[in-house]
Amino acid sequence: MEIPLNRQKKVLLIIAAILFSTSFLLSACQDVSVQTITWVEYEPVYMSHEEFINSVSMEATRELNNPGKIYFYEGFLFVNEVNKGIHIINNFDPSDPEQIGFINIPANKDIAIRNDLLYADSQKDLLVFDISSIENPQLLDRIEGVFNNSANTPPGFTTQSVDESKGLVVDWEPVVKEEICEGNCHTHPANIQGGGVFFDSFSSVSSERSASQSGVGGSMARFTINGDYLYAVDNSDLMTFDVSSTNTHKVNRQHVGWLIETIFPYKNHLFIGSVNSMYIYDLDNPAAPNQQSIFRHATACDPVVVEGNYAYVTLRSGENCPNVQGNDQLEVIDVSDLKNPKNIGIYDMINPHGLGIDDGRLFISEGDYGLKLMDASDPFNIKEVRHIKEIKTFDVIPLNGVLMVTGESGIIQYDYSEAPELTHLSTIPVIKD
Repeated sequence: MEIPLNRQKKVLLIIAAILFSTSFLLSACQDVSVQTITWVEYEPVYMSHEEFINSVSMEATRELNNPGKIYFYEGFLFVNEVNKGIHIINNFDPSDPEQIGFINIPANKDIAIRNDLLYADSQKDLLVFDISSIENPQLLDRIEGVFNNSANTPPGFTTQSVDESKGLVVDWEPVVKEEICEGNCHTHPANIQGGGVFFDSFSSVSSERSASQSGVGGSMARFTINGDYLYAVDNSDLMTFDVSSTNTHKVNRQHVGWLIETIFPYKNHLFIGSVNSMYIYDLDNPAAPNQQSIFRHATACDPVVVEGNYAYVTLRSGENCPNVQGNDQLEVIDVSDLKNPKNIGIYDMINPHGLGIDDGRLFISEGDYGLKLMDASDPFNIKEVRHIKEIKTFDVIPLNGVLMVTGESGIIQYDYSEAPELTHLSTIPVIKD
């Protein structure tokens, strides 16, 4: 029996459609099955407890490789080499800084100094050094297990868990991974948001300091000193240490909140930054700070600095910042009533990191996007007056007309006494391995 022409056309069209669909599906399956996934995964670096204890020592100078937090004390600049230790730099002449040594401290990130005693974290321990002989620091004390820090938390994606049988985690090494995906690559761990998140932090220059001989840190610090007390924050708690003598000891520990990042002292108060809040504590009883108020803000990495009646907070999105809104901005907060802080302004930024303020001159590190100078003489109307785009910055310390900047470009110093003019003084460059 002969098939009518119309039916023949329909059958051919159906067959063609089936063949095309089959070919498409086979092609799609084949594409998925041969995909190569490449990603960076962080792997823990272990050290035996004995090596960890015995490796603390003064060494010859070394090149900057991964500079972190900075601290200025009586003419010397102390720069953290992330998870490695502390560079000591003679900075009496900012136009000609001289590196004079390196203190090897595994898993170190934070620094504070008072009366020639340097305090540094090392994994969960607090170390105390006598630096009265700056070229030969002496370890005086190790207070063990005081920090619930993020040493066991990677700074980015990982599929690995910490194996304590291998020793202490002192660092995380980025390793490029590659794998041929033989299925739905969207479900591969490298394509799923996850892994550990590390929130680094810093505390900036305050024009109101105690009479004791303490130094000045950057805006991302977790350590700060006020009077006879060292205050330190880990991921959730505020700890108070009596540092009135060489017999350093913890006198108080209290819970603050979730994912605490930074601490900044101003007058008789502490301003503590977390990923979604700024906490204000008074120091009427310096041994036991008392919470005055909480100011909520968008979820983001958020160092804070204060001058006069105003606090300045930068909010940053990014891979290692839990910012679901994607906000990159500067928030200005009226803290004249410390029990009732109020937002008075929000300014768009690119990717702000650390910040510092001196007499209305507000400096903001924009990460890979350089350094900004803002005119904050009127906190209700802040204006950008300078943007240096050719450097990569992380944090700043403005002090007595000299701006100390740290970041991937190195340690860069400027004279800002004639701001908005910034005169370059010196650079200690980062040298990558």
